Amino acid sequence: MTKIAFIGLGSMGGPMARNLLKRSFEVQGFDIAAKSLADLQGAGGTPAASAAGACAGANFVLLMVVDAAQAQTVLDGALAAAPSDATVCLMATCPPKSVESIAARVRRRYRSPL
Repeated sequence: MTKIAFIGLGSMGGPMARNLLKRSFEVQGFDIAAKSLADLQGAGGTPAASAAGACAGANFVLLMVVDAAQAQTVLDGALAAAPSDATVCLMATCPPKSVESIAARVRRRYRSPL
């Protein structure tokens, strides 16, 4: 089964994670809001105590956080815990230079030629 780590379960990420659960994906999620974690669990997902915890064993890492600063904050733990073949998707609103910086961090972690 495809395991998805969903970081950021707020007004946009929460419904997205629930839709993935409805389609039989395994979703492990993290958010700083306890209610968002409880909502994920109520929908059949697995709440995690940290971004790294959500990413353990995940095939996909989805970062649905507010901005580049939040993405940068959770990225180290997420990348350290995710398998080396995981796909990382940044879905936050970020300036192009920030996206380039985040992409470079992901490439360094996975040693990707892209």
